[in-house]
Amino acid sequence: MSVPWNKGKRGYTNSGSFKKGHSVSEKTRQRVSETSKGNKYRLGKSHTEETKERISKTKTGKYIGENNPNWKGGYSENYRLRRTQRYKKWREKVFERDNYTCRNCGKTNCYITAHHIKSLARFKELVCDTDNGITLCEDCHKLTDNYKGKARRILTNKKG
Repeated sequence: MSVPWNKGKRGYTNSGSFKKGHSVSEKTRQRVSETSKGNKYRLGKSHTEETKERISKTKTGKYIGENNPNWKGGYSENYRLRRTQRYKKWREKVFERDNYTCRNCGKTNCYITAHHIKSLARFKELVCDTDNGITLCEDCHKLTDNYKGKARRILTNKKG
């Protein structure tokens, strides 16, 4: 019974490789070697150092900031800010002040968020002011007016 080359048998692929442990005649090995010598698409080929440098130069700075097609007018600045040590300390102070409890519903032992009462995007000067922060559980945080850019989306929809 004949089985197609790449179906039904473990270890066989259509990539030209042989099953592990499969014995192949010397003539077949020689033929495979000869046909792959001139093949410019063979596996394992790598770029020269000159080509790698040229590729790197064309990509560097191409999609940074406003040139990036996903640019949202400063959204990336907020993303970077949230990873600073200063922001992380602010977040920890808000949690400690509120005793790691949601100030809206009183839940504990759940995922909590340090929420900016006045939007981070609009009030950059209040970023690390603990009076501008409140601890909320994820369910209560979703109900806020500026959850994940909700206010920005509402303004955009009203304009259009």
